[in-house]
Amino acid sequence: MSQSGAWDGAGFFDDDADRERFVLRLSEAVEECGVRLCLFVLMRNHVHLLCETPRADLSGFMHKLQTPYTVYYNLRHRRAGHLTQGRFGAKPVSGDRYLLKLSRYIHLNPVFVRDIKAQPPGARLRHLRSYRWSSYRGYAGLAKPYGFVDEGPVLGLTAAGVKKQRRAYRRYVEEGLAETDDELVSLLKTSRWGIGDKAFQDHIRDLHAELVPAAKRKEDTSFRRVDRS
Repeated sequence: MSQSGAWDGAGFFDDDADRERFVLRLSEAVEECGVRLCLFVLMRNHVHLLCETPRADLSGFMHKLQTPYTVYYNLRHRRAGHLTQGRFGAKPVSGDRYLLKLSRYIHLNPVFVRDIKAQPPGARLRHLRSYRWSSYRGYAGLAKPYGFVDEGPVLGLTAAGVKKQRRAYRRYVEEGLAETDDELVSLLKTSRWGIGDKAFQDHIRDLHAELVPAAKRKEDTSFRRVDRS
């Protein structure tokens, strides 16, 4: 089961040096925790990740990622305290269909911001293809893929053969510039239990009901709620 995670900060990145440091720490945390990272996108004040955690330790992975970066950021920018606003948010993702749809939604985040969203289609396409702080350029065959990103689960849903897969995936994502996936957006806004059909959400709800009473502390529960606009 894949999981989509995100967390917010008042000003997560001030410049490209901060982003480069975060990507380096992300690659290290992926290796240290045995996480299968399918894709990522860095925005100005938040981060999106799509990953699998075979060791069932998403909190540990996020801790190893967030804490060293916060120490670095505070030292560099001469500040103190927490960098993020509250805990990260995560939702389980059901099946290939939703995995592919969510990957497109996350990779399109850089063109969803207000200033870019208002631009003509051609300008938005150029921005998407040139945006450095995302795994999209590697997926689309526009740049060397990140070695710590496992593209196989997503690209394998598009076509046969790596070159054909990259072309097919790029076409699939960029079609999203002209049309909105209303079903997925609605799920992201309203679904409490995960990204999938009703049967999947009912299953996650039932697991939650079983696990929460047995947890010693609220923050130790395996499923957390996050609402994203």
